[in-house]
Amino acid sequence: MDKVLFFKMGKFYELFEMDAHIGARELDLQYMKGEQPHCGFPEKNYSMNLERLTRKGYRVLVVEQTETPEQLEIRRKEMGSKDKVVKREICAMVTQGTLMEGESLFTNPDTSYLLSIAEHFRSLEVPGKGGVVIGLCVVDVSTSKFMVGQFEDDLERHWLCSILSELRPVEVVKPSKALSPETERIIKNNTRNPLVNNLLPFDEFWDAERTINEIRKYYSSSEHYLAAQNGCTSADNAGNGPVDLPDVLTELVNAGIDGSYALSALGGCLFYLRQAFLDEKLLKCAKFERLPCSGFFNNLQKPYMILDAAALENLEILENNRSGGLSGTLFAQLDHCVTAFGKRLLKGWIARPLYDIRSIVERQDAVACFKGAGLTSALEFRKELSKLQDMERLLSRLFVSCEAHGRNANRVILYEDAAKKRLQEFIASLHGCEAMIQACSSLDTVLTSTKSTLLHYLLTPGKGLPDMCSVIEHFKDAFDWSEADRTGRIIPHEGGDVDYDAACKKLKEIESNLMKYLKEQRKVLGNSEVNYVAVGKDLYLLEVPESLRGAVPAEYELQSSKKGYFRYWTPKIKDFLSELSQAEAEKESKLKGILTRLIGQFSEHHSKWRQLVSVIAELDVLISLAIASDYYEGPTCRPVLREVCHENEPYLSARGLGHPMLRSDALGKGSFVPNDVRIGGVGQPRFILLTGPNMGGKSTLLRQVCLAVVLAQVGADVPSESFELSPVDRIFVRMGARDNIMAGQSTFLMELSETAGVLSSATQNSLVALDELGRGTATSDGQAIAASVFEYLVHRVQCRGLFSTHYHRLILEYEKNTKVSICHMACQVGKGVGGMEEVTFLYRLAPGSCPKSYGVNVARLAGLPTCVLQKAARKSNDFEISNGKHQPVAEVKISDTETDERTLIKELLSISETWNLEDSRVVTLSLLGDIQQRARLLVLGK
Repeated sequence: MDKVLFFKMGKFYELFEMDAHIGARELDLQYMKGEQPHCGFPEKNYSMNLERLTRKGYRVLVVEQTETPEQLEIRRKEMGSKDKVVKREICAMVTQGTLMEGESLFTNPDTSYLLSIAEHFRSLEVPGKGGVVIGLCVVDVSTSKFMVGQFEDDLERHWLCSILSELRPVEVVKPSKALSPETERIIKNNTRNPLVNNLLPFDEFWDAERTINEIRKYYSSSEHYLAAQNGCTSADNAGNGPVDLPDVLTELVNAGIDGSYALSALGGCLFYLRQAFLDEKLLKCAKFERLPCSGFFNNLQKPYMILDAAALENLEILENNRSGGLSGTLFAQLDHCVTAFGKRLLKGWIARPLYDIRSIVERQDAVACFKGAGLTSALEFRKELSKLQDMERLLSRLFVSCEAHGRNANRVILYEDAAKKRLQEFIASLHGCEAMIQACSSLDTVLTSTKSTLLHYLLTPGKGLPDMCSVIEHFKDAFDWSEADRTGRIIPHEGGDVDYDAACKKLKEIESNLMKYLKEQRKVLGNSEVNYVAVGKDLYLLEVPESLRGAVPAEYELQSSKKGYFRYWTPKIKDFLSELSQAEAEKESKLKGILTRLIGQFSEHHSKWRQLVSVIAELDVLISLAIASDYYEGPTCRPVLREVCHENEPYLSARGLGHPMLRSDALGKGSFVPNDVRIGGVGQPRFILLTGPNMGGKSTLLRQVCLAVVLAQVGADVPSESFELSPVDRIFVRMGARDNIMAGQSTFLMELSETAGVLSSATQNSLVALDELGRGTATSDGQAIAASVFEYLVHRVQCRGLFSTHYHRLILEYEKNTKVSICHMACQVGKGVGGMEEVTFLYRLAPGSCPKSYGVNVARLAGLPTCVLQKAARKSNDFEISNGKHQPVAEVKISDTETDERTLIKELLSISETWNLEDSRVVTLSLLGDIQQRARLLVLGK
């Protein structure tokens, strides 16, 4: 075969290989770490590479950059090639959301999502249904996973905010000038500066009808597009016969208008992936899933608790509020996974805790198995997987490479280094799959001692765990993995590849025929010394002794001689040599394609390999949850969950509740004060109205209760002596002060916007935690809003909740309300330097209200001058008197001395009744001062 290598002069020499039979083919340009293409080499290695290629039998033509295609065509023809020069074309487009190569994918487990969004207002079209319909398609290119869904959102886009806050897409695809300003604002404010791509509506961002037509083309063009892991079903193909589509897409197609905007979002995504040459590549082995919590997929029972954007951010579930990192987050506390794909699954579990009690209990049973006696097996399992690569991404990249891809796929040639890297990835995948299977076998002892239905399902071959042992054994018998990894070349064992075996068999037959022909010629010449020899490139020369020259038949062609011998070829030998050459070429050809064929065979089971990875990830997360409980401060327990029925009401009861993220290594052992919390239940208050000093721990208590609920419904243990609750369908958290000035939102507006979402969406089974509502405006307005919101939650929504406030007048309104429990964070108050109040925080939840917020004490801790503090204390006292916190003199009617004394005594008795005698440490000097002040006023009034 006549081959010519063209070099193009430049910083790198780029290779173009041509031969007479196949035509001009441009080598696959692949870049590693942004350095040099695999198809080229630096200028300094020019001479060495030129010599090496020449030795291999290539004729080399060096092309100057200034040389025109016409000049190159002339020179090429002079070298004997009849093919035309192929123009270089783009074969890949790499962006943040389309990255499939690079070391960062294996060192950073975080997912870089590509999100496509479609929007439609239907308030005027559907009577009684307001809001906006959102269709989303979220793609993880590195794992070929598509999440598609459609839901109805409110005007504030709370659902969209939640999804964006959880996924944080790095790239967004949207129809140009077709989204509402509010949605555009939400995308901007709830992402981390993603790359935004605007597509032309209809032409580029397809509608549902065109999307369906395009998808059917993909799935009807090749048999390997049947995505078995999705449970495909048939759909009509507009007269082109039935086409099997994944279940998720089939449901969207059959849903009509209720799935059209999700399909449109998928269409925009597919068009963008087509521009990046990834559409066919990804869809071949794509895994389609329902978008979590999407409104289109209505379930009779809610599968997940809902954590909206405010809850995720205020509770610091996935990111901290300081830097957006993991430090101090619930995810960091629970993450003890040893696999990258386990870490990604854990994030999904934490962002979407379970709601169904049966599912929660199944997880709890599985987590409990990996403690005590099961810990040894769990550690052995982790040891097996500790050096495992990111198998989810590695396998996905292998699946999409099992056939040539791109617009010029049939002309792509992999350069030597690229082919070797692909082989190494294949062998790494085989080793990884074998390790995962062995790791699961290390948990066999756990199954014998547990009744966990979840673990029995996950670890039973043929159920959750795919039975892939025979497939791995097939590939172990096919070729030597270690030898192939060392040499960069696969030599298949017999039975390892049918095509290669056939080529080897044909070659052996020709060699056998040559030996038979030799025996025949020995009989013809009557001499057993006649034999085959090889001289240089001339093979199978008949070497005949000089004494037999007279007996040599006329058909013998003399080729060479040596002393005492003559060497001949016959027409028959030439025919054999021609057949032999073709057979060897065929064998070599099959050997070159062996890697692609083996990867193709491996990828036929892609759904089962993915299922194996999914099982390993779930086991990794379950063990991680079991280990995480050892890192809590204080005792831990397994939460008890009970259904809400007619006899009881939603409730939450915790004894000795700690904080899941505050540990002794940060605060000092025993520094954190646990608390007993009781909310809801038959005849019990559903709301805690919480007061206390500034910095007294009110916000911390709200957070720890919410985080404990999240832990309980994830299936993990809780840092508490005991913990019982009925499932929470949604957690609402409003705390902290922040604004969004660039979007025209003040602190108070953002506070009330989040509160509006609480009032419109909370149900009886929700948990609400509101921290100091109304502080962003005047005291009168803030107190009025706080009182109204609290009343709505207590009497209308009737959910469980905690409401912390510094508006002490609220306490007076609910002192005798059985639906509200008035509590405060205890403290001790003494006199410091200059008579200033010094507050000692006890961080303990106590019944009753706190008389003051002690803001001047925080000013003292902040370092304000003493003169300022003293004046602030006086003004605070005067302000409280003038605003009615202390009863003014004008309200006390005095007629004579007896009346004055009787009134004073009544006042003292009234105040003493408010003291909690069981907790005398809480009696503060401030309260005594209050009594003294009232007595003084009464006396002076006389």
